[in-house]
Amino acid sequence: MSLFQAREWWTVASGNAEEYTYGALSVGNVDNDPTPHDKIVVGSLNGTLRVYYPTHGEFKIDHLLMEEHLEHPILQVEVGRFVPHSSNVGIAVLHPKHLAVYCLDGVGGAGMAASYFKLTKKYEHPLGLDGEHFTAFNMTIGSFGKSPEKDHICVQSLDGRLQFFEQDRFSFMQQLPTCLVPGTMCYAAATDSLITATSDLHVECYRYQVMATSVVLKKKHNDDGAKQDAKEAKGVTAVKALHSEWRTNLGELVLDIRTGKFHWEVRARSFDVVVLGEFSLFCLTPSGDVCFHKRLGFHPSSLCLYSRPLCDNSESTDNVIIATHAKQWMIFRDAHLIWSAVAPSISTALSVSSFGGIDGMVVSLDDDGRLSVNYLGTDPPTTSVMASDAKEVNYEEMDEEHRTLLNIIRRSQGERRTEPKERVLLRAQVPALLDPPSLHTEADLRTFTGRENADENVTTDGDVVTGPDHKPVALTMRVYVTYTGSNVLNNVTIAITPPANVIVCGPSSILLDSIDGKAGTPLILPIVLRPSASVMPSSLDVIISAAYTLESGQPRTSLCTVKLPMCMMCRLIPPVKASTFKFTLDTNQEPPQLTELFDDMLTQPGATPDWAKQVTGSAANVLSFQYYNGIDVTILVSKNAGRYRIQSTELDALWMVSNELVDRLQLLHVQQTQGDDDDDPSALPPPLHIQYQEPLPLADFFAAIDEHFAYRKEMAELHAELNDRAHQFRVIQKRLLVRYKDRSPSPLNCLDMLLHGTYSQLLDLSRRVDHVQSKVQVSANRLACSVHLLLMLIRYKFDLDDDNFAVLSAHLSPRVADAWEESTETAMTDLLKTALAVKKENAAAVAVGVPVELVLPEDTKKLKKHITIVCDRLGKGGRLVGGATSAAAAAGKSDANDDDGGKEEKDSGAKP
Repeated sequence: MSLFQAREWWTVASGNAEEYTYGALSVGNVDNDPTPHDKIVVGSLNGTLRVYYPTHGEFKIDHLLMEEHLEHPILQVEVGRFVPHSSNVGIAVLHPKHLAVYCLDGVGGAGMAASYFKLTKKYEHPLGLDGEHFTAFNMTIGSFGKSPEKDHICVQSLDGRLQFFEQDRFSFMQQLPTCLVPGTMCYAAATDSLITATSDLHVECYRYQVMATSVVLKKKHNDDGAKQDAKEAKGVTAVKALHSEWRTNLGELVLDIRTGKFHWEVRARSFDVVVLGEFSLFCLTPSGDVCFHKRLGFHPSSLCLYSRPLCDNSESTDNVIIATHAKQWMIFRDAHLIWSAVAPSISTALSVSSFGGIDGMVVSLDDDGRLSVNYLGTDPPTTSVMASDAKEVNYEEMDEEHRTLLNIIRRSQGERRTEPKERVLLRAQVPALLDPPSLHTEADLRTFTGRENADENVTTDGDVVTGPDHKPVALTMRVYVTYTGSNVLNNVTIAITPPANVIVCGPSSILLDSIDGKAGTPLILPIVLRPSASVMPSSLDVIISAAYTLESGQPRTSLCTVKLPMCMMCRLIPPVKASTFKFTLDTNQEPPQLTELFDDMLTQPGATPDWAKQVTGSAANVLSFQYYNGIDVTILVSKNAGRYRIQSTELDALWMVSNELVDRLQLLHVQQTQGDDDDDPSALPPPLHIQYQEPLPLADFFAAIDEHFAYRKEMAELHAELNDRAHQFRVIQKRLLVRYKDRSPSPLNCLDMLLHGTYSQLLDLSRRVDHVQSKVQVSANRLACSVHLLLMLIRYKFDLDDDNFAVLSAHLSPRVADAWEESTETAMTDLLKTALAVKKENAAAVAVGVPVELVLPEDTKKLKKHITIVCDRLGKGGRLVGGATSAAAAAGKSDANDDDGGKEEKDSGAKP
């Protein structure tokens, strides 16, 4: 932010609720006053043209010389010598479909001696061919062809066509060959060239004579359809190939182009081309070479060049004013910033002229029509500086102020940032039971099923879970939103991010217009969730986030994570005996009844006593759960010891039920411990200890890795094949286009059939990519559940504490995303080199390594071997952080197989 303020000398609001563009401002002696004084011309998109003449530092009604509504939007205004056979100055007004030239004539006198002014139209040009097929974008003026004492006009259309006018006569039309989207342009009089910006981030220069000579006469027909002679023509249009004089790649979007003498080496050439980019300021020579490139630290909005006062024995050069979107003006001399001032508004257009007998006044126009004339510098003091009376110094106050400032500095430099008092608090209430079937209406059914034309006979969908009464299974969660501030907070976005196996019925992002901080009750948002019937559950955590902006402009977010009940992932079914995968967890306490441990699953809506007898069976120590995708899981409890067996037909199905079992056992132990606090301490139950004593299911886990890796490789091969077919399709297209454009085309030689066949292959490959992508997602979800399960078994088998388990989970991540195999292999190699290294003195040397490029490997042999070695060293006492048993001691117990493993670790570490 600048310390200086631009001083407003004169200001006015041009119209009410009108909009202005970058070309809506022009300055010149438009009334042809014999004592030349500049006037300000502005034109709005509403079609109103105004002319102002400021004479002193406060707006008066007589400063508005003329105001007239032209009935069409005004895209740009220019002041120049446009009147034929006269040296008078006119006003060129660009409309979307036509170009008009006006003169400002005084009535009752000449110049400022006139009683009033009126706008007289001198001529008008319809744009395009007979005013059709042409929509204007911008225009530029100049003495095209070096015509003496008159200005010509060039108009650019939205598709890059240029239409030239020699005052009141149409000259020719030219199409720029590289233009897809129109850009800014300007005329360089010294070289008689047109410089324009293209959509591919280049700046091009075209000679006017080259554009004029690359056209031929084109014959037209009369309205009655009679044929005319081929030599006659009523217009010209470009048909010959046009080539640019030079072309420079700037690499960013061009906002404006001006010509002038800007760089300090300008004496060696006639002019400079100043280009304002989206992020940079460029200076080019007349041949297109870059003199300098200055990176801007702000977002520019407009550009203006003005001449500096002449110095002794020197030529006149120009300075540059750049307006920013932060309401600042930056003034550059060459590549150096010489002044910066705060502007009254964001300038859409700028100009420099003389008003009130003062040179160097800056005229600014913003997009709302606020027109101001400003000067730079500071205001002179209005009062003289008086010496103040001597005052006795109070050292106690100085010391107190010093301590206060030190405290402020310490707080601002502290590591912990002080959180603002104004914040959004999120809280969620999740019921343990599903919604009753009668809670949701037929309209809700359409929302759940995703059908717009649901009727009474259509009540299910392929991905919709229904209950025994064929009604959708849903759960309503209530989110409480509270704002702790004392004001009103606007535009708060609440986002609901459920796991993959849960679907939000309705929009997952909710925009709250306002939250009143003075309200006594929080804002309640009911969120309806339903389970998915096609995804294996891997989590029940729902993330609720709120994004908002405080009054100070500081963006803030609030997060809240809640866990959904078990009924959102599975239901109880009669006991199932079939099992392919199973494992056993041992505890040191008497097992509770499963019906008491999972009592919420037996009291869901629609549960009857007969159904409860069916699902519990003859014994109360067996429960079978069925995920909503059809996979079942069974828990069996030993009658004599605290042993729990979890079994299923799928490996990934074991994770969620076993994790829920462990969480409920730990919660039950905490409740029993808290309930017996007042009793005899010797009667308290021992701490809950869970163990897994069976071998780790690494073979089944590696099968899940191989399945995911195989689909990834198939996807990579399909992408490579799709890229080859797309390249082949483009090559065939180019050859066909060349033959179609040739005046004497050669035979196609079955190129059209080859094109059709390649297109069919592209469609088939696209369908295969979609099919394999869905398989990749399913296998990734299965692998994520398997990683969760393996981590849990490793924790209870090797008795890992929370810190070691967190480090292991960070290296063997259950978040399966792109390049999971590569990143996990690198992480396992890092563990074997550092925390689980055989020699600790070598671990410190490789603790900080160079980044490793992740490349899809040929197979997963190294990954599986590294995971096996990590599990083996953890089983022999190795720990990732802390611990009484070191990894070196654990490695000392290893046999010759470990030595081979360490060698493999070294070899694989060299080529990760």
